[in-house]
Amino acid sequence: MQQRRILLFTGNGKGKSTAAFGMLARALGHGMRAAVIQFVKSDDAVGEQRFFGALATVNWMQFGKGFLPRDRNSPAMDAHREAASRGLEAALGALASPEYDVVLLDEICFALGNGLIPVESILAALGSAQDGKIVVMTGRNAPPALIAAADTVTEMTLVKHGYEQGIAAQKGVEN
Repeated sequence: MQQRRILLFTGNGKGKSTAAFGMLARALGHGMRAAVIQFVKSDDAVGEQRFFGALATVNWMQFGKGFLPRDRNSPAMDAHREAASRGLEAALGALASPEYDVVLLDEICFALGNGLIPVESILAALGSAQDGKIVVMTGRNAPPALIAAADTVTEMTLVKHGYEQGIAAQKGVEN
């Protein structure tokens, strides 16, 4: 039996989810089964969902309402907290389930960093994940406790991004 692995891709640079989905492709190539739980994101037409969501070995779950209001005290935040709470329940279930070899928690750091869900719940689930389970987490502003819990942490650093030059999001690159 392989050891449990907890990997985290964070930072302000592009490529966090891209790296995570590359790992997912690698795992699926070895016959593993996966659960993908997306926090915050609400677009069901992105390339990774179209591809991985169509595979029988991937259970794709999306729990997001899109961009957060600038005012974090806005009543509109309630819908985001509710969606993230449902995502947390799904994540806890996937982490405890022997059905999945890989659990990908996309944008969980963003959800944690914006107070949508408590970090303690996810830390407890990570600590109880069985040997052999691979947990991959993504998002900006990873809390220090999550960084401490992971065995591999990569910080993506932004050097330059096309958006800053007026280049809009493009299929196959950003979505």
